[in-house]
Order: sequence, then structure tokens, then C-alpha cells
Amino acid sequence: MAGAARTIGRVLEMLRPEFPDISVSKLRYLEAEGLVAPDRQQPSGYRRFSQADIDRLVYVLRAQRDRYLPLKVIREELEAIDRGEEPPTHPAPSEDEPQPEPSRSGRSGGKGLVTRRQVMSQSGLGEAALIQLERLKIIVPRRGSQFYGPEAVALAQAAKKLAGYGIDLRQLRVLQQAAGMEAAIVEQAIEPYRRRSGVPQDIVVDLYRVVMQAHAALLHGQIH
Repeated sequence: MAGAARTIGRVLEMLRPEFPDISVSKLRYLEAEGLVAPDRQQPSGYRRFSQADIDRLVYVLRAQRDRYLPLKVIREELEAIDRGEEPPTHPAPSEDEPQPEPSRSGRSGGKGLVTRRQVMSQSGLGEAALIQLERLKIIVPRRGSQFYGPEAVALAQAAKKLAGYGIDLRQLRVLQQAAGMEAAIVEQAIEPYRRRSGVPQDIVVDLYRVVMQAHAALLHGQIH
């Protein structure tokens, strides 16, 4: 029966021909973000997806894959559809906007941005772990796009290694908070340059180097 509610396993089977990387974690993440709301009032407590839920998932996944839209923008489009309005047009990025820069190895080179799939493939981090880090706002795409910077790959690599030592991914929030305070020190130091003629790049590089040197020394002192 076409209109019958389906289990999450059946939904995955239906979506995988078009979206081979779809997973239970991904569907739960989209639900947690409020983009789909399957029925959870069943006596068993399991999710049941209607055809409308599935159509909504397809819309979200295509918007991510084909137009590289962030979830916030996709949510706005869905809200417009729910109101019976035409969703605002958000085309895929033009050739002038940042795109992944594949090298001969197929990976993004230099300072190029990478896709979510490349973050996982280059770091070896699983999707469930990446979703958790995204929920914690530790790994996020660059503002206004679905692409990730090199720092996302480095963070994913570190998270995988730390997990191997038994470190819970949530503990990376401590490192994130420390980085935020260190960045504030750098911002304070370069503010006078901003008010004048601009911040020389060598000043920024030196400040970051000194802050990281102090950080490493303090960490070494705490451990030893």
C-alpha cells in the first residue's frame, strides 16, 4: 500500500539507490534538526515515516547534494512550502563561488574546500561520529555553504585518534572553548592594526605562532 507508514529500515532501502551514503544516523540527525517529523506515537516507540515524510527527506537530500544548501536555508524553503508558498530560489553556487579543488589524487588540494564525504574519507571518521561533532558545533561547514575547510579534516582526524584513546567526542568542547579564548587574545592584539591601515599578514602569523607556542608549553607543564 503506497500510503502506508514505513520503518526507518524500509526508508533507507528506498533512498539508497539515489543516496548511497544515507544512514540511520543521518536520518536521525535530520529529524533532530526539525527537517522531518516521523510518527513516534506507535506502541513500539519506533519511527514510522509517511510518504510525505519520505518526499520531504528526498527534498532535503537533493538540496544538499545538488545545490549545496546549508540546513538553515533548506529549513526556510520547507517552511515556505508548508505555508503553501513557492520556496525562495537558492541555486547551486556559481563557478565564481568556492568549490572543491580536486588534486590528482582526487582529494581537495591546498586551501580548497572539501565535501562532507571527503571529510570522512580523508580522516577515516565514521558518519555517526561526524554527526555527533556537527551537533556539538565542533565541525561545521563554512558559513553559507555545504563545503568544509581544511580545519574540519584536521579536527576529524584528531577526533578519530582521541577516540582510539578512549576520549569521548564531547570532551572536544573543552579544546574548542580554549581555542575560542586564544582566538580572542589574537583578536585583541590585532585590533589596533585594524583601526589603522589594516593587519599585516606576518603579524597575524606571528601572533598565532606565539599563542600556539604558549599553549603547547602550558599543556606540557600541566602534564609533566
